Parts: sequence; C-alpha cells; structure tokens
Amino acid sequence: MRIPPNETFIEIAQFLAILFGVHLLNLITGMWLTRFGTLPRTFVGLRGIIFSPLLHRDFSHLFSNVAPLGGLLCIMAFSNRHELWPNTAAIWLISGAAVWLFGRPNSIQVGASGLIYGLAAFLIAVGWLHEDAKSALAALLVIFLYGGIVWGLLPSRPGVSWEGHLCGAFAGILVANLPHQGSSLLR
Repeated sequence: MRIPPNETFIEIAQFLAILFGVHLLNLITGMWLTRFGTLPRTFVGLRGIIFSPLLHRDFSHLFSNVAPLGGLLCIMAFSNRHELWPNTAAIWLISGAAVWLFGRPNSIQVGASGLIYGLAAFLIAVGWLHEDAKSALAALLVIFLYGGIVWGLLPSRPGVSWEGHLCGAFAGILVANLPHQGSSLLR
C-alpha cells in the first residue's frame, strides 16, 4: 500500500479547517448561515445540497463530525487517492439530493454526518465488491473504527437527522457500484 503524498493530507486538513471557518463565521453572524441548510422539498432548500455539510448547529456537532470525517477521508486517500475528491463530491451531492427529497418537512438539516455515512458505506461496499487486499483492509478498518455508526441509521434521538445518515449510506453504496470499480460520477 502506497502512502499518499503529503499534499493529500494537507488538502484534507484544509477541508476540515474550512468547516471550522464556516462555523466561526456562522457564529459571528448569529447563525445566519444556517438558513443555507437543506429544507426538504422546497425550492430554497435546494441550496442545502451544496451548503449543508459545511454547516453545524454548534461546536459539539462540529467536533462530533470532524474526527470521523477526517479519519474516513484519510482511509479513502490510502485506498484510492486519485478518486478521493471526485467520489467525495459524488457522495456529497447524491446524499444532499436524497435528503432534499426524503428528509423531514419543515426542518433545516445541517451537518457533515450524511457525508460521513456515505464515505463509510462507500469504503465498506468497495471492500466487498473488489477482490483486492487494499480495499478489503480499508473496509475492515472502517468497520473496526466506525462500526457503531450503524445505529445512527435508525430514528433514535430527537434532533438527529437519521434520514441524512441513511441517505448518505445510500449515496456511498450507489457511488461504489458505479462502473470502473467505485470510480466517481464526476470525471
């Protein structure tokens, strides 16, 4: 297994720093940016497909997403560095569109957890579909480190978008099943 170049990890760190920057800007503006979250089945809510994963309701929400997001992006970088950002973008967009279609009405949905579930499902699905040691190792690592997230697919806690988690997992599995062994939609 080749170690990705440092630039890949710098890109991941920059992406995570953007999440913190957006959250600080949101705090400074009195959470004004939250209006850019996904509001299911509304025209104005379409913008949430793009912006929702960048927004978080508080620091606790942000911190609970940053560590697994960083970890999963690093695992993806190790397993297939060249497809890291195209697959991440495809999962981001499909997950966001699915939340817009199937999310709870009259709720603004924010956070990167749909992306987290999508990345985890993608890595597990690719590990299952491919017959190579690197994909299998990545899948086993995800199951070992993040296996407990499966409970987030069920409606268990008020205020938690389980449908966002489910849509993210669906998006990850869908992207993993695209032609060319988990290649991306966005080439």
